[in-house]
Amino acid sequence: MDWLPPFLIPMSQVAPVTEGAADVPDLLFWSVAGPTALGWMATYILAIRVALRDRLTAIPAPMVAVNFAWEFSLTFVLEQTETQRQINFVWFVFNLALLYLAMRYGPRDYPALPARTVRRALAGVLVWAAVLVVVGANELHDRDGMYTGMIIQVPLSASFLLLLKRRGSSAGQSMHIAVVKCAGSLAAGATAVIVYPSHHLLQVLVPTYIALDIAYIVLLRRTMRREGRPLWSLGAPAPGTGVPRTGAGPAPLPASRATAGVRSDDATA
Repeated sequence: MDWLPPFLIPMSQVAPVTEGAADVPDLLFWSVAGPTALGWMATYILAIRVALRDRLTAIPAPMVAVNFAWEFSLTFVLEQTETQRQINFVWFVFNLALLYLAMRYGPRDYPALPARTVRRALAGVLVWAAVLVVVGANELHDRDGMYTGMIIQVPLSASFLLLLKRRGSSAGQSMHIAVVKCAGSLAAGATAVIVYPSHHLLQVLVPTYIALDIAYIVLLRRTMRREGRPLWSLGAPAPGTGVPRTGAGPAPLPASRATAGVRSDDATA
């Protein structure tokens, strides 16, 4: 193989993943870890509120299952640092509600499939993700979920863009969620970079999902302005998603997605 040109980058002598956390002062650590915990807590609360209002998942249902698996696995199954376990537990409590809402309203994003099929698929994703998180975190000796958390962030951020495209409207979404999620994720990325300055994979993942978050904010803003929907009103659902004042069952899908013969998730349950 002497005819091949020389490689450009030699393999690191010590695998960066084996290098421990940096000695970060408590004040600096909590200045980024605190906003991470609070930002995601606020995201979950807002997502619960929007889902109850619009009867659509505010976080893409498959990623709710993945998030739940991450928090459950790294709180109750695999050894983690005490600080991270406590934060994970708080998030886990909110994700219980989000998982219920994903199971109830998630099928509405897949009208061609029976609701039972979608719910079983979400359960399968949850179990698979839980196994992957435990095995992956153990393989990487990821004692604070930093690697697994940053890896999950990329498809999570991308899924919001796909959700906006699938629905064709701002239904079940809000600018508050988009901005608070981006802020919480930015703080999480800052935590990763500060605590693990030698872990270059994290330094690639963080800008990737932040770029996706910013793209989502821009496109959601454009969509809401086109719909004439106030950007910052907490009580203004997207057109076609208002919850009926009387009667049971979920609200109709947005007009751009509604089709004759589509059944509600209640009808197929």
